Amino acid sequence: MYIDHSVYPDVDHPPEELATEEAQADYVERICGAWDFDIFPEPQTFALFKGWKDIFDRYPLPYSPAYHTFRHLMGWEAIPFPKEGVICHTTWEVLDRLEGRGPDPCEAWV
Repeated sequence: MYIDHSVYPDVDHPPEELATEEAQADYVERICGAWDFDIFPEPQTFALFKGWKDIFDRYPLPYSPAYHTFRHLMGWEAIPFPKEGVICHTTWEVLDRLEGRGPDPCEAWV
C-alpha cells in the first residue's frame, strides 16, 4: 500500500499501513487538506482511494473541495455541499461586515 508520508508533518514516524477505518479516514482528510491547498495527490493515491468508497461515505468532508472532486472523479454520488457555515469569505464580505453593512443586494447577480 502506497502512503504519501509528506502529509504527516506532525508525526515523527508516519504509518507504514492504514489498518483501521480511523487511520484511513485520517489519511483521506490529510490528502484532501493538502489538495485543498494545491498540493496535488500522487497517482498511487487515486488508485488507493478507488476502493475506499465506504470510508468516504462514513467520514465525509463536506467543506473540502478536494473531497468532492475525489467523489466526482471516482464516479461516486455527490454529497451536498453545505450552504451554512462556509469557512471561506471574500475580502469584500469581511470588510462589509466590519463596517456594519449587511449583505450586498447585488450579490445574487454575481
